[in-house]
Order: sequence, then structure tokens, then C-alpha cells
Amino acid sequence: MTRHGVLHQGRGRARRRTVRRGAAVVEMAVVTPLLLLIMLGVIEFGWVFMTTETLTNATREAARVGVLQGSTHEDIRNRFNAAIAPTGLSVSPSELIITDATPENPVVTVRVAIPYSRISLAGNWLGLNIDRTIGSSCTMRKEGQL
Repeated sequence: MTRHGVLHQGRGRARRRTVRRGAAVVEMAVVTPLLLLIMLGVIEFGWVFMTTETLTNATREAARVGVLQGSTHEDIRNRFNAAIAPTGLSVSPSELIITDATPENPVVTVRVAIPYSRISLAGNWLGLNIDRTIGSSCTMRKEGQL
């Protein structure tokens, strides 16, 4: 082959590489938002799952304090708040419901229900109006006599 033929082939290969690079950029531009959305969804699911498990554990610990002789609602609330402190959530008295034991029903029940919008990291930026609560409940029998 002549020198001109080799140069011509070299230019053709360079042109093909440029076209392939352009296709890769377009493919990446299409795929990146989908990958980011999936990644953010996994992070959101993990956070909500962790928070739900923390609320479950906190209600169990609060109920355990509630069944002890001489415990007060303040003791129960303090134990609950200490257990959920790592999540950074604050629970209002209307969201934490404590049912005392009675002679007819000797159990203590601790319930918590928090709106999903307060737990979610993403908030409502996707336009999803998720009207649900995340919560837990624990019931234990009171120790000793009432």
C-alpha cells in the first residue's frame, strides 16, 4: 500500500473512535439519571427501614420501663427518647401513646406513629403524596401487683 492509503486508513480509525466516544457520552447521559434514581431509592429504603427498626426497639424498651413498679409516664418517655436519639427524630406527646395497666387489664402498651413525611430523606420532591405513618407498638404485662 502507499503511504497515502495508510494515512487514509488511520484517519478512518480515528474517526470511528470519535463516533464511538460520542455514542458513549449519549448512552451515559441517558443511563446516569436512572442509576442515580435507583441509588437514591435504595438509600431512602435503607433509612426508612432503619428508622422503623429503631422505633420498634424504642417502644419495646419504653414498655419494659413501663412495666416496672413505680414507673411514670415521664420515665417511659425519657427511655423512648433516649432509644430514638441516634435517628435525630423528636416525637411529640400526641405521637407517643402510653396506655397504663389497670386491675382488669394488667398490661402496659406503648405506641408510636410518625408521619412518613417526617422520616423520609427525599421528602416529597418526586411529587408522591405518601399519606402513611411509620410506627410500632409493644404490650407487656405489668410486674407485681397494681
